[in-house]
Amino acid sequence: MRKMLATGVVMLGVCLFARGSLAAEEHDAAAHEAKLPAGPIRDRHELMEGIGDHAKKIGQAVKANDKKAVAPEADAIATAATKITGLFPPGSTHPESRAKPEIWQDWKKFEGGASRLQQDATELGKVARADGDVNAASKQMFGGCKSCHDSFRVPKEGE
Repeated sequence: MRKMLATGVVMLGVCLFARGSLAAEEHDAAAHEAKLPAGPIRDRHELMEGIGDHAKKIGQAVKANDKKAVAPEADAIATAATKITGLFPPGSTHPESRAKPEIWQDWKKFEGGASRLQQDATELGKVARADGDVNAASKQMFGGCKSCHDSFRVPKEGE
């Protein structure tokens, strides 16, 4: 009985810690977003955060081998990707933004990255609906995300 009670207390502690960590992460993201000026800089931050949320869900679904859950998330990313370049007008910089100046210095490459994301996400959705190899298709898409982030996004401290 004592072991069960101790296990329950430990599990409750872990859950509360995880909930607190998530709340702190959400608070940090909201505080960062509040520092961004209204308009394209804040809008692109929100768009990219949304893409990241969909990507996390894809990663979880792939891990769980839940192909049905992949397609709607991939479709949402494909739709969002069509909006990326429009949210980076020339001169839209801010000290709180993680956008590197290389975006505007190598606009063609940046456009290509956004286009690649749209294409890869569309393909991932198709593969998931066809019960295909979502692992390979998601790796393709995530590789494109990493490439673009490496070139055009200032890493967070510790990344």
